[in-house]
Amino acid sequence: MLAAAAALAGCSAGGPAAFPDAASGAGPARAEAVAELRAAVWPAEGRERAVILALHGFGDAGDLTYGAAARYWARRGITTVAPDLRGFGANPSRKRWPGAERLVADAQAMSATLRARNPGVPIIVVGHSMGGGIALAAAAEGLDADALVLAAPAITGGEAINPAMRGIAWTMAATLPDRRWTGGDVVEIWPTDNLDALRRAAGDPRVIGDPSSRELYGLIRVMDLAAAGAPRVSLPTLTLIGAQDQLLDPVAIRAVHESAPGAAAFRLYPEGWHWLFRDLQAEAVWRDVADFALATRRRESALTAAR
Repeated sequence: MLAAAAALAGCSAGGPAAFPDAASGAGPARAEAVAELRAAVWPAEGRERAVILALHGFGDAGDLTYGAAARYWARRGITTVAPDLRGFGANPSRKRWPGAERLVADAQAMSATLRARNPGVPIIVVGHSMGGGIALAAAAEGLDADALVLAAPAITGGEAINPAMRGIAWTMAATLPDRRWTGGDVVEIWPTDNLDALRRAAGDPRVIGDPSSRELYGLIRVMDLAAAGAPRVSLPTLTLIGAQDQLLDPVAIRAVHESAPGAAAFRLYPEGWHWLFRDLQAEAVWRDVADFALATRRRESALTAAR
């Protein structure tokens, strides 16, 4: 498991600006929490119909994951904000694991900021891989959004993780927390069938290709929070997975999806890989996410009402 995670990080890789209008967020504490994070933004073309907060996966960056998808969504009236998550991308905190709980809190703060900045349109949180786990865990704790999209999500924690593997990961994090690893010749993981996307990611200096023991065990913690929190998530949730995904088990992903009260559609793409937004068949995924986002109705949540 650890070798596979390292290999994926080695294959995967936002923008130069601070998180959009952080100072206008819901309260100074939340605004300060995300003001330092880098983010890429693709404004909607014409009338804005929805806003997507797009969370990337482990070792990646916002624009690398979502750039092509966001341009498609913009043409359909959807604004996309894709931050570099704390500890990743172009952030000064790169290669410093912030903790699963901090990543969840950041997602909550960013969604609240976008809600305050865009009060009249639905907010949809899209998470890929680790970002999907963060999104689901954040929704369980109270996420100011109207819907979730979990794409190839890292959500199968808890009992789904082999106890022996969990023990090895814990021991490595406890004894060698800062030791960095690569997959080397142990495993060969192909995250996508799009060779151009692989080349772009491999050549990007923001990529984390040598995850530490602390980061790898932190990813398990994200998955644990997501699996445990799913039964408390009532937001409409669309879950997407590729049949060619070499890291995730669609059956296990579906089980977590169906444990959420808000579970909506579950889509399995026969030609989809782990990088669903960058695969050769990615446009089908972009279209499904856009359709779901545009069908989402803005809700008057308890969080919004409290402000």
